[in-house]
Amino acid sequence: MRVEPLGDRGLIVRDLPEPAWQWAERLNRLGLDGLVEAYASYNTVGLDIDPGIFLWDSALNAESTSYEPEDQILHRIPVCYELGEDFLVSADRLGVAPDEFIRIHSSATYRCDAVGFCPGFPYLSGLPEPLCGIPRLPAPRTQIEPGSVAITGIQCGIYPLLRPGGWTLIGRTPLEIVHVADGYFPIKSGDRVQFTPIDSLEFKRMRGERL
Repeated sequence: MRVEPLGDRGLIVRDLPEPAWQWAERLNRLGLDGLVEAYASYNTVGLDIDPGIFLWDSALNAESTSYEPEDQILHRIPVCYELGEDFLVSADRLGVAPDEFIRIHSSATYRCDAVGFCPGFPYLSGLPEPLCGIPRLPAPRTQIEPGSVAITGIQCGIYPLLRPGGWTLIGRTPLEIVHVADGYFPIKSGDRVQFTPIDSLEFKRMRGERL
């Protein structure tokens, strides 16, 4: 592992011995002295520390400590693809028929590798190869509706809040996947996600329900 300073109260750890989300969970579960919290990205972990107490050796020794990962939840998320502003354009660009696009996207199981950008935004790996390669928009939209499902490159994500963004929008879920005031953040790093196609009537019926 390699460690780099992040300001005067943080560290970034690279070349991890296991997936970033799992190593961060391990450290948080161990409750190391001086460790405020470990945060996972795709392949690095950020450590928020009390530099007067935290000892790096305690983190180095963490991988040899007995540890059982928490059960990772499988979230089934309904998606109305006809509400994706870029859905048809994306299917045409990839040379995939719209029905086949939906079948491919909804048949995959995704892994939440990290949460970031805005509260509760899940970065999902596992986008099937036929749907990979869509670039970011040349100019980001100033507002994206909460629940918008998006792809770019080899990633998939869900915009949980009204925010600007530059990913390609392929659908929308009617479910609330974040409520900041209530501290409701059901999708965590390490969790899995599957998407289920629904139509616009089902979208209206389910709108506002929580994941």
